[in-house]
Amino acid sequence: MGEEEWVTSGGVEERGIAATTTRGGWPEGVAVASPWKRLGSWFLEELLILVTLGIGWLIWGALVGSVGQTPAKQLLKLRVVRLSNQRPVGLGTMFWVRGLLAGFVAYLAIVFTVGVLLFMPFWDRRNQNIWDKVSGTVVVDDPDDAWGLQSPAVPRQ
Repeated sequence: MGEEEWVTSGGVEERGIAATTTRGGWPEGVAVASPWKRLGSWFLEELLILVTLGIGWLIWGALVGSVGQTPAKQLLKLRVVRLSNQRPVGLGTMFWVRGLLAGFVAYLAIVFTVGVLLFMPFWDRRNQNIWDKVSGTVVVDDPDDAWGLQSPAVPRQ
């Protein structure tokens, strides 16, 4: 079985699954999120938690988690997709698998590597972080809501 290509939103093509063709299972216009956009998402997430005193972020997260997003990912048009079926993950995976289980494993790995693993998307061929690897997911740019899963918190325009 030959390697296919990954297409990242930063324009860098790497080996993996093609994000712009149906051959790899991705809808048209969907690409693996760049490491820089993921880093920006992390900073935005922290800012939103602070601004909403955590409570607003939890409520917002519960609304958008069912379509594979967090509040920051929703604002930046990012989505968490399961690698096994190329579909956005649900609230259970976002909270239990990615949040708690993978978060715990990632915490241990990050402490053990003195924070180096925080920058894993910059050298990983799929721009994945440790919690993506543990949960079998990847973060993608979904600027046009390719799966038709517009988050319930934001009405369509």
